[in-house]
Amino acid sequence: METNTENKMHMPQKRQFLILIPFALFYSVAAMLTEMEKAASMGMMRSLGKFILWLASSYIVLFMTCMIISQKSVIAAKISFLSRIPKQKPRQGKWYIYVLFTVVCLLGYLPYYLMYYPTWLSNDAVWQIQQVLGWVPGSNHHPYFHTLILKALFMTGYRMSGTYTGGAAFYTFFQILIMAMVFAFFLYQLYKRGTRIIWLVLALLFYAFLPVNALLTICMGKDEFFTASLLFFAWMTVEFDLDAEGEKGTHKKNVLRWMIYFATGLLVCLLRSNGIFIFFGTAVVLVIYRMITRKFPVRTFACMAAVLVCYLIYQGPVLDALHVEPPDTIEGLTMPTQHVLCAYLKGGELTEEEIEMIDRVVPVDEVGDYYNPWLFDIVKNFIRESGDQQVIADNKWEYFKLWLRVGLRNPLQYTVAEVRQTAGYWAYKVRDYQYLYGEYYMVDNPFEMTTQRKLFTYDNELAMHDFLMNFQDFYNKVWSLGLNTWLMIFGIAYMLYDRRNMMIYVPFIMMLVTLLLAAPVYNEFRYAYGLFTALPFLLSYSLGVRKDINVPSGVSGEESTGKTDEEVV
Repeated sequence: METNTENKMHMPQKRQFLILIPFALFYSVAAMLTEMEKAASMGMMRSLGKFILWLASSYIVLFMTCMIISQKSVIAAKISFLSRIPKQKPRQGKWYIYVLFTVVCLLGYLPYYLMYYPTWLSNDAVWQIQQVLGWVPGSNHHPYFHTLILKALFMTGYRMSGTYTGGAAFYTFFQILIMAMVFAFFLYQLYKRGTRIIWLVLALLFYAFLPVNALLTICMGKDEFFTASLLFFAWMTVEFDLDAEGEKGTHKKNVLRWMIYFATGLLVCLLRSNGIFIFFGTAVVLVIYRMITRKFPVRTFACMAAVLVCYLIYQGPVLDALHVEPPDTIEGLTMPTQHVLCAYLKGGELTEEEIEMIDRVVPVDEVGDYYNPWLFDIVKNFIRESGDQQVIADNKWEYFKLWLRVGLRNPLQYTVAEVRQTAGYWAYKVRDYQYLYGEYYMVDNPFEMTTQRKLFTYDNELAMHDFLMNFQDFYNKVWSLGLNTWLMIFGIAYMLYDRRNMMIYVPFIMMLVTLLLAAPVYNEFRYAYGLFTALPFLLSYSLGVRKDINVPSGVSGEESTGKTDEEVV
């Protein structure tokens, strides 16, 4: 006689007890490093006691939360009003549902576009437009591929209107339309998965009506197009199994998937300077994962290799033929420079020879006036103006050994430099107020572009300004970039606890790693914007019901025989 497990709670397995330990360690270390100065003044024993308390509480919260979520069906069955809620089922996708989501997102963004017509113009965009017009040489400091996109759209608008304002307006509207379609696509995927209405409505409000999403869509910059590519790349990484055994008549579908995944991966590489590292890191993990679960993934490997070859051709011969200047040397040396300067300026042990090597790059008697442990741009610009970064370019190996030698003698200073330069991306709270969009608006520019409100009045603009500032204040009180990371870490912890495929998170893990290695600002919202926008569908993969599993309620995913990991919230 079979035992009915329909409404029985199940004790977690030993593996589930152990799998959460490293995640509890992450929360504990992150919390302690956030208050590094305070911990140093507390003394060794008190600091150790606080760390143990953080570790224990983090583990307990993680374990209880994961256990409750994994057995939510059993818990719901014991609560009368919850037990009457119908089970979730995938919905039949209809094209007009996608169109409806697109229209709602577009309507959410248009008021900002009309209020701040033709665009929000940053200093970065001014430089790119100057390149487009041929006023300055082309540069890959900001990805030149995005400059080419900007050129195509901006010049189309310019030719249609005869004004630079018209060019900016055309680019901005096209960007708004693309982002509305992209966010609508992920809303549509949630809809098809059978997402409950309340979660679907919250996701719609998040994408269509959150001010920060709307405002970044009207800002001329690379962030939106890169974010769109990153979201699709992450989604395809888990949804497109290029090496799956195809059914009869699916060859064309597999080829199309291969081409789309290739194009999306290449866009990730070309639209952000750290994109190549995100793509390559994800590719390595994906190939290893497929090798573990089955034979060598020939098609997946071929797709990844094709992306890398095309990227190298673009970065080399193509940009050379276009006479595009590469970024300067110091641009990519945020963390090594901050490490060495922290050791030199904060009591580290350096030899006279090592100090002399630093002095060749930047005047050591002046650099202390410019050093900022949270913002590298100040020192970077000082080196450009008063130093000689070419010395590093000509002696790469010698300066790598300098960084390594100094680090081995001064690990504390290197740790302090790393924490201060990156804390905003992993700490649950930070020292400074975070500006979501305050540095944009319409900067002074040589194109005589000014804000020209459409339909709205000056009083409406004042009211909008107050609303945006109030929202920014509210965001700083309840959220941070670090909390994005903490939520991501929890999602990964639960997926491993429940034996789910966590590949959906790998591109965002790689993005975070690149920020820890090279972020010039310790708490810049747009650098981690991709993770922020991914949260609704990441959570759907992490916490939702696994639609492939046909087992009684309350049975953990690891006790099933399902082969895939698709979930719905």
